[in-house]
Amino acid sequence: MPTMKDVAREAGVSLGTVSNVLNGLPTVSNENREKVEEAVRKLKFIPNTAARSLKTNSSKSLGLSIPNIGNPFYPELARGAEDAAQKAGYSVFLCNNDRNVEKEKNYVRVLLEKNVDGIILVKPQVSMEEMDEIREKCGLVLVDIDGEVHESYDVINVDDFGGTMKGLELLYEYGHIRIAFISGSLESRSSRSRLEAYIRFREEKSLPVDDRFIKRGSYDWYSGYTCATELLRMVNRPTAIFASNDLMAIGAMKAIRERRMDIPHDISVMGYDDIDMAALCSPQLTTVRQPKYELGQASVEMLLKRLCFRKAGVNEKGEHLVLPTDIIFRESVGYAERENGGENS
Repeated sequence: MPTMKDVAREAGVSLGTVSNVLNGLPTVSNENREKVEEAVRKLKFIPNTAARSLKTNSSKSLGLSIPNIGNPFYPELARGAEDAAQKAGYSVFLCNNDRNVEKEKNYVRVLLEKNVDGIILVKPQVSMEEMDEIREKCGLVLVDIDGEVHESYDVINVDDFGGTMKGLELLYEYGHIRIAFISGSLESRSSRSRLEAYIRFREEKSLPVDDRFIKRGSYDWYSGYTCATELLRMVNRPTAIFASNDLMAIGAMKAIRERRMDIPHDISVMGYDDIDMAALCSPQLTTVRQPKYELGQASVEMLLKRLCFRKAGVNEKGEHLVLPTDIIFRESVGYAERENGGENS
């Protein structure tokens, strides 16, 4: 197996130059950097990252824990995180915890054993005490968590309350007053914020909150399908369904089509996230766009900034960032029909 000395001999440079190139230091000339990189490729040299980690006190790796890799929202977030990390010379360990707190704890333990420089927890379930322990050992960024965490934490959220309000306002402008709401699992801040926005919206419009119009899903298409099936059986059914994510909205659309109802003429449907499938289903889904890629990208950038502070021994106050949402209007929302209880004909 080739060593760093072999790489230095092949490249015709010093051992120190090879070390500087492998550690990503900017002090090496472009000519020598190219020589070293060519020698590494030719010899198929694999750096000893464990030894380098001990020497530099940095593994150049980050951990990313997500709730559900099967949800199309999270791969896009992970891609944004990976691209930002790779640009800065870091690799990312992706951990799927399936919304299981014990699995999340186990992944955190494994990541710390691998001496990662920092961890990003999306919809974290571990306790505040455990978060404090993580921060003592590496950098930490929290994504989608309640704002009650200490100000010293680095936190990124999306404006879920505002995004939901904008989506509901659009439906209202199209004459819908009987708007049903399919929530996701209420353990997370984002899910609760969307439901709170729905309740606030109805209060502001002086519309009674009918509990029969609120269904609880689990962020998969089948729960959207079953919730919509219950709503469609109502005598005075809703004229529009707002689902807390696109997968549930697509499941709702399946239930509507099975009853040979037209979208949006008979009933409108709106989702949340703007996953790729939203533009591919028929009719195309109107939705609230979350900045998925940007969320992953920003979380890594925030974490790298925190690592710089730690390295410099600076106890800088935590950063709290809220990313905006947009309405993506497509084909699944139309005017409410008079006979279905809408205000417009």
